[in-house]
Amino acid sequence: MASVSGFSLDVQVVNNGPNLQANITVDYEIDFSSYDQHSNQAYSEVCRLIGDDTGITPPEDGVDDAIPGGQLLPVPVVIGPTVPPIVIPGLSIVQSDGRTSLHRHLTKTLPLSALNEDQPPTPNPDEIRAQVVLTPILPVAVTRESNQVVLNIS
Repeated sequence: MASVSGFSLDVQVVNNGPNLQANITVDYEIDFSSYDQHSNQAYSEVCRLIGDDTGITPPEDGVDDAIPGGQLLPVPVVIGPTVPPIVIPGLSIVQSDGRTSLHRHLTKTLPLSALNEDQPPTPNPDEIRAQVVLTPILPVAVTRESNQVVLNIS
């Protein structure tokens, strides 16, 4: 089974005129097992930002929050210029293709307010993590039919 290593998240706060923004960088390696390399096992890949409120000190609400706009992979497909635009969820498929590993370097810019996941009365600071989920795509059933034989059975 594939695994993730060398995982890092960097958030740089920048002033963009009247608004503060967060420039986000996520780096990681997908390490493919021998099975992955020989079978070319496919995985769906999701990388998203979460507000980390589980297993921390001091304990907060105990629920990891999704960061609005914080999905880095897959990238949704936007069809426009309709109002509102039509957004189709993306799909990110990764497989070994004979490689032992694959490096990911993902970037995204969000309004800094999107990272404000601890609202009063929960104490600050805001704890942000990147999360990668690799889900194996199981082999699909294959159905085939033979040639047709026509019989007149009385």
